[in-house]
Amino acid sequence: MVDKPQFAMVLTLSPSLESREALHETLDAYRRAMEILDGTKGANLVALHEEAYEEIRAKTGLPARMVTLALRDRSRRSPEVPVDDIPLDGKLFSLKGPDSLSVATICGRVTVSYSVNGYRNGWSDFAEARLCFDGSLITIRVGVQTGSQFQKEVTMSNEGILARLGRVIAGVVNNAVDVAENSNPIAVAQQALREIDKITDEARAVLGVAMASGHRLKAKAEDLDAEIRDLDEKIKTGLAKGREDLARVATGVQIDLEAQRNAIEKAIAENASEIAEAEATLRSIASARADAKKRLEDAERAERKTAPAATPSQRNDQRLAAALAAVERVTGVPAKPVHGAAEVEELGKMQREDAIEARLKIFREGQR
Repeated sequence: MVDKPQFAMVLTLSPSLESREALHETLDAYRRAMEILDGTKGANLVALHEEAYEEIRAKTGLPARMVTLALRDRSRRSPEVPVDDIPLDGKLFSLKGPDSLSVATICGRVTVSYSVNGYRNGWSDFAEARLCFDGSLITIRVGVQTGSQFQKEVTMSNEGILARLGRVIAGVVNNAVDVAENSNPIAVAQQALREIDKITDEARAVLGVAMASGHRLKAKAEDLDAEIRDLDEKIKTGLAKGREDLARVATGVQIDLEAQRNAIEKAIAENASEIAEAEATLRSIASARADAKKRLEDAERAERKTAPAATPSQRNDQRLAAALAAVERVTGVPAKPVHGAAEVEELGKMQREDAIEARLKIFREGQR
């Protein structure tokens, strides 16, 4: 059982202009969510979720977890009291270091500097933390226990995956691994392969999640398009039959659906960017493997000939090649050829010259 927080720690934020705008836009969206909830008739969380969740997501762009917290938050608010705070949980905000944290907004996660502004006794909020706005002052109040520590943010972004991969293939190891390598280089290489396998699996998982989300978004967009087209005919029929009252109501529904469609379109564009980044990650892993393959083969031949002990730089090259060898096996993406590099480079230069001439031709024709 988790103990109830005993204190509230106040973190004063120092956001950049761009981050401040994103935070205030998120507050505006949260206020719209509260307005939508004020107009519902749901008597419990289940009813509220069925009645308002999808509408809030479509009309405000708030993160899903923030909408879920809003459903609970509605019961503790009075309609006449202004909404100047947003409930958060461990997924919506997290510490990145001793002086910076990240917060989820409708514009994506933003990183903000902070300073600890002291502690307050007691914490009665259902949420783990609250993002509070008081004029130009923005704070996060967090429920904490004596001796508790925050869990630092762990991301699954492509940048994080590539950074981890870079550390492995660059041979950034500690002294203990260097000692082990001197006696058993094969074991060290096998451990590197296992880590590369794990990193590659994570990269593929990121791509899979993004693609699945894209399919769902496109299906929802198609459903909305069909509803909007169907309402076109109904509105025309109502006007033709002299029922302007019905046509007016149908027009209002159509406008709301179009607003949802616009929100879906924005989400589809963001999803396409995520997919492109994930695919680029896998391609970069595969291309790095091609560069290391020949060096690995050279090192293996040298070892079979009982060559002198390898230098630290050579050992790093061998680890790099052995680790990246797993990437092609896991991803299935073929590496670029290691032979004929000079010829390929020459063809690339010719292709670039053709592109330059084509562009200059367009400029010349445009001036005439």
